[in-house]
Amino acid sequence: MPVITLGERAFTGPFLTPLWSPPRSAGVYAVLVPGWRVLTFRALHFAQSADFSTQGFRNHPRYAEWLTIAGTDWNLYIAIHEMSFSTEAQRAAVERALERDYRPEFAQLAPNPQMPEPQSSIRTLLLAQAMRENKG
Repeated sequence: MPVITLGERAFTGPFLTPLWSPPRSAGVYAVLVPGWRVLTFRALHFAQSADFSTQGFRNHPRYAEWLTIAGTDWNLYIAIHEMSFSTEAQRAAVERALERDYRPEFAQLAPNPQMPEPQSSIRTLLLAQAMRENKG
């Protein structure tokens, strides 16, 4: 199985999301898009799950935004760090450490009471444009 290292942790994958069969285990996952160099990836999101097989990845509230960045689900990848028999607190700690160490470019937006909900879609479009223009 392919393995990628993110934040000093070994993740199984990355797998193309349309072809991925989630395992029945707990752990942390990373949503990735291809980087500008061959065989490199950029993290968009880290999260934890008590059971990947029931996660409903395509039902995630940010899925549409990830597709905007990736352009298509064939450019959207997932990698998992299995943590069988882990507690939610243990998985949350790993998730926070990954976000701190790896610093994904597409982290959760802090709510802004002065801006209505469309703030996230505008940010998504601007980030997608910046990533496409920064191919150097």
